[in-house]
Amino acid sequence: MKRVTMVVILMIFALTGMGAVTLTFWHSMSDYQKPIIDKLVSDFNKAHKDITVRAIFQGSYDETVTKLKAALLAGKGPDVAQVNIEHIQIFSKDHSLQDLTDLLAGDPTLDPDDFVQSFWQTIVRDEKPYALPFNISALMLFYNKDHFRAAGLDPDRPPQNWEELEEYARRLTIRKSLDSRPSQYGLLWGVDTMFYQFEPLVWQNGGEIFNEDMTECVINSPEGVEALETWRRWFVEGLSPVDLTIDEGIQSFTMGRISMGPMTSGGIRYALENIPWSLGVAPLPEGKQKTTTLGGGSLAIMAGLSEEKLQAAWTFIKWMVSEKNTLFWYEGTGYMPVLKSAMSSLEIQLIWQRFPQLKAPIDSIEFARPRPVHTNIIEIRNILYDAVEQVRKGVSEPKSAFDSAVTKVNALLE
Repeated sequence: MKRVTMVVILMIFALTGMGAVTLTFWHSMSDYQKPIIDKLVSDFNKAHKDITVRAIFQGSYDETVTKLKAALLAGKGPDVAQVNIEHIQIFSKDHSLQDLTDLLAGDPTLDPDDFVQSFWQTIVRDEKPYALPFNISALMLFYNKDHFRAAGLDPDRPPQNWEELEEYARRLTIRKSLDSRPSQYGLLWGVDTMFYQFEPLVWQNGGEIFNEDMTECVINSPEGVEALETWRRWFVEGLSPVDLTIDEGIQSFTMGRISMGPMTSGGIRYALENIPWSLGVAPLPEGKQKTTTLGGGSLAIMAGLSEEKLQAAWTFIKWMVSEKNTLFWYEGTGYMPVLKSAMSSLEIQLIWQRFPQLKAPIDSIEFARPRPVHTNIIEIRNILYDAVEQVRKGVSEPKSAFDSAVTKVNALLE
């Protein structure tokens, strides 16, 4: 009798465990964003008793892509990964990511047409969706309203164009003498590997970085060179610091030593919670035309999962981008909601009442552009960054720096 009872108990445990799936989820959200993503994962696990997601931080986007490449080669990759929209091309080309076409077609609960169109295009390669947009950001102008007031500038009227940007930066820069280092810089634009801050300047000036089919780099056009000359002038005049790392630049801005600069909308809530002064957020000042950069990441399922894991992973990523959760993510970080239904909801109006700075990125969507993509984009970006840095440090002239970079980049585009 005891033996029969034990067999029944074991069968119950076995049946209870059937269908239970554990997913490994790699992501790049650290510091202030990690508690938000951990909360989302925890809520998912509570709502789905048959699925357990283990969220594991893997470092920056570039660190994550390096680890993901190695793990996939070793056959030990995660089930789901947050992939920078720049890097999707790297993994879609070698079939490492699950094509979501059939999953979307067979699921009436998620309509691809509900995604913001420009966001949706960031995850499509060769007309196939390889991820779902998740943390999409726009490059915005962050500025210190207290500094504006002190300089006699209207804190509710940020600079509208390049000319005003320079004028404001001169008025905001404070130094004891003409030849002394400023105690307060008016501008922070481009430090330590931040090439994405330079990209929109080329576009705003009417130039392009690549031709339409990504077979040639054309950043050495007159428009591209002029954008670089303008950018260099901000450093030569001492309006922007030359020698700061990313972390040092952000810290200096937070501490009130820098008045304004382009920063990701994904950092708005962090800034609001960590600065002792009044923050303004606005679209980037325009040049000959108005534009900004779309960046951020997506949620991708690795190819080759069992059917059980595939369905569980699909349940997870579509839950993460649901209207409720994309709004929760938006309010907690500044990364924009990815669904049109979320954009038109009553809840987003309430969020803007609580945090008016979060509205500016939404207003920038209509003229925002995704960053260029290519399988060699990391190497390409480093070459272009080096060219810009040579100019900033006074080692090269803009035209020669871009000419040299174009030759190197074109070899990677072949």
